[in-house]
Amino acid sequence: MKPEQIRVQIDSLMAQAQQIEDTWNAKEEAKTDPMPKELQEKMAATYGQVDQLRAQLDLENRKADHNSYLNDPAAPPTASRGNWRPAAPGEGDQPIDPKAWREFEIDAMKYSPAVGQLTIVKVPVRFHVPLVVQKKGYGPAFESYLRKGKDEMGPEDRKTLSEGIDTAGGYTVPEDFQAELIKKIMTLATIRSRARVVPVSSDVATWPKVTYTTDDKYTSAVRTTWVGELPASSTAHRVTDPVFGLYSVPIHTMMASMPMSNNLVEDSAFDMLGVATDMMAEAAALDENDAFINGSGIGRPMGILTQVDGDGPASVASGSAAVLLADGIIDLAYALPAQYEAGAVFLMAKSTEKAIRKLKDADNNYLWPVWPQQGNFAAAPRQLLDYPVLRDEFVPAVAANAYPIIFGDLKGYLIADRVGLAIQRLTDSAYSELNLTGLLLRKRVGGQVIEPWRLKVQKVAA
Repeated sequence: MKPEQIRVQIDSLMAQAQQIEDTWNAKEEAKTDPMPKELQEKMAATYGQVDQLRAQLDLENRKADHNSYLNDPAAPPTASRGNWRPAAPGEGDQPIDPKAWREFEIDAMKYSPAVGQLTIVKVPVRFHVPLVVQKKGYGPAFESYLRKGKDEMGPEDRKTLSEGIDTAGGYTVPEDFQAELIKKIMTLATIRSRARVVPVSSDVATWPKVTYTTDDKYTSAVRTTWVGELPASSTAHRVTDPVFGLYSVPIHTMMASMPMSNNLVEDSAFDMLGVATDMMAEAAALDENDAFINGSGIGRPMGILTQVDGDGPASVASGSAAVLLADGIIDLAYALPAQYEAGAVFLMAKSTEKAIRKLKDADNNYLWPVWPQQGNFAAAPRQLLDYPVLRDEFVPAVAANAYPIIFGDLKGYLIADRVGLAIQRLTDSAYSELNLTGLLLRKRVGGQVIEPWRLKVQKVAA
């Protein structure tokens, strides 16, 4: 059936449907009652026939366009044919970034006089990227288009190109999106890897202890008595019973939440949930490290520096009210009992390490020496008084009455893990109705110094 005949039938059916509607509207009951069901069904059947004819007409029109293209493929469209018109100056141009050159190489044929035939050579192609082009997948689709042509491209690449912005150049412009997330690198968390870490099963963990602070030689007040063949009395060798006590380490809860738009999660080129999870895990590691050093013990672990000169490590004065001195650092190192030196380290911020590096003698020579055989600015060993130096930016900087250096065996600090780090994805109505996905971080952990004799702290004081 020709398109003209189909159009005549469509017009006839539309006229019939309109006549049915007009006939009903002319009746008095049409003002108060709905159209009878049989009339509605008759109109619906008529419109159904119209839809079928319209689909047939569309198919015939597409067939006619195809035949026209095959019969006259070289005929350029003109304004007289009603398809194209001459473009105005600048019409269709899109803003570009003049610095955003893109370049890659394609294979091309070139005649070589040396061999007397055509050879394949690499030809660079350079172009700008319009700012409006944001379609993902343009890079590979564009390359496929240049190498194979549109007719020989795969269906996915062809679909990508057809979804582009035609007025912006469409498939002739690739997207240049670097799959790298730019962010800072987290600082180091040093305490957990060197502390004593134990799992617990309650909200308060307890350890028995021997209460003895008289000296660093014995572990308790138990002493022997030298007697002759016969003791002077039955109690001559009796000593004061050791005093036992308990350490109680309360468990605290750490939480964090992060809502994200579902659109961001769905459309991002990155695994945004994975990136967000990594960020939350980093924050948890650093926040607990800060608490292990500076925590108040109220709602969070008790920090090493919070317990100085109390239930925690003893302090050693630097010898100056404002700065560190070499004598104070030596005093600190030798204040640690010999039996705990095997695992001892210096823990300080980088700024504190710099201050120690710059200490000089009366002849202006650095006290923390470099490798002498490599020159004065060669790489220096990260050891101070033969002990490793660890950097932790949560240790305070040098200031009056501050504690800028922790020295000793960090096994003296106990970390009690009740529930490990857990990150839960929240998609309940509180989030879904706002088009959000929530991430909830939770961890239960406690910490405090339980062997203070393993640690000493430098205090900036005279």
